[in-house]
This record gives sequence, structure tokens and C-alpha cells, in this order.
Amino acid sequence: MNEKHGLPGDNQSLMLQNYTARTPEQSASATPFRTTFASLSMHMTDRIRLLRFSDRDVTQILNIIRDAWPRGIQDYRDYDAAKEVKLYGNPWSCSAWSDEKTEARRLLCQILRGLFDMGWILQASVDISKKKYDKDTLLFRYQQPPPPSCIWISISFNQDDLLHLIDVPEELGRLLVQAYGEKVQNYQFKGSVFEIKFRGYPWRPEGTETVQTRLILLTLLECLEQQGFSLYACIDQDDAPGKSSEADTLFCNRQADWTPGAPIYHG
Repeated sequence: MNEKHGLPGDNQSLMLQNYTARTPEQSASATPFRTTFASLSMHMTDRIRLLRFSDRDVTQILNIIRDAWPRGIQDYRDYDAAKEVKLYGNPWSCSAWSDEKTEARRLLCQILRGLFDMGWILQASVDISKKKYDKDTLLFRYQQPPPPSCIWISISFNQDDLLHLIDVPEELGRLLVQAYGEKVQNYQFKGSVFEIKFRGYPWRPEGTETVQTRLILLTLLECLEQQGFSLYACIDQDDAPGKSSEADTLFCNRQADWTPGAPIYHG
């Protein structure tokens, strides 16, 4: 028995031709998918540059900065295709001993929170420059409707042995102290900062101490999740003059309506 397989002129071929002919019409009527991206970058010791945000968004970001940075805005100008904000003080080059270092972390945290509430979700923090004392560029993707409102905290690795938890619930700080056990030399509240001082120098480890430093970080993530917090971003926001490098700052959020035992969604 002879069988025909898709010969020209048979019913199968006609059906295929008809289907193909309709495809362009269907595609033309579909709504085209479009994604909007924008960036925020930190420069020198006191600059923020905003790229591809709308004028309305820029106005909101400026208001966020004014509310979050006690020293205020010194200048604002067009910088090529970007909008540049010059701050009073030096938020990207603070002494490890100064309160300004904490305020700089709080500033960036409030910017991330404000953009998140506006629908600008961080896609990545990227080190795209090889300049000395460079900092990360933050890439944002616009999402509507925006995600649910969140509580935000930041975590800083200070000096050689200090962990600063900024604006965190008290129970999170105490949970970490309990989890770290003998690694902790002492801890204290310093205003809105919960400070843990470790034995040794975990941020400048040698030999097998490098493994213990990673264990500190894993324990941190576990305790964060027990309290409903998810890691949102790791950002290099420091110039660190006179030093070979500077650790990232961690920014975490938790849905405002989260309750103990509820699942945690990332991304």
C-alpha cells in the first residue's frame, strides 16, 4: 500500500497553508510586550546619577533622598543623559567609626524601598567600572502593579569584626546572638543599630578562618528567613579610601503582612 505524506495539493497541505496565512493577522492584533529599565549609580564620594527614570519618578526619588539624608541635597543638574544629585557630606566615603556610615546605608535602603513601592524592582547590582574606588550600578525593571508593601532593613560589615543590623526588630538581633554562640564577643544596641562584635577578625580572615566567615554569612541568612526576611540586594556603596576593598551592604525586606510560619517568596 502506498501512503502519501504531506504531498502538495492534499488536504493536510491546504490546512497548513490556511493556518500559516492567519498567523500574521493574529500577531498584528496582539499587544506587544515591552519592558522598561532604568539605573541608579553612585559616583565620587557624594553623587547619585539617575538614568532613564521619568521626570515624575525623578521628582519622587529626590523627595525620598531629602527625607532620608539628614544633610540634604547640595546640587542637582543634567549630566549627559542622566540626572545627577550632589549630596552634602560624603555618604560613599564615610569613616567606619562615624554615624554617617549608618546614615548612608539607611539612605540607600530608603531609596530601594521607595523605588520598590513605585514599581521599580532591582534586577541586578553590577560593578561595570574599573575606575579606582568605583561602586555598583543598580539596574531596575519597572513592574505594574507594584509588589506588596514591605519592611526594610540593612546589614553592614564594619571594621574587622562588627556586624551592624540597622533598623532591625530586636528579636532578630537576639536570635543571631543565640545562633552564633561562642563566636560572639559582645553585643549592644546603639540607637537604631544592633551591633554584634565577633571574636577574631572575620572580615579579614586568614587560612581556615575564611570558612568560618562564610558560616557566619550562612547563619545570618537562616536567621533572617526565620524572621520572614529575604535578601533583596548586595551592594558595594563605599569608596573605602586607603583600603584594598570594602564589603558589600546587604538589604533585606519582609512583606508587611508576614506572620511567623508563613512562606517567604524571593525575587
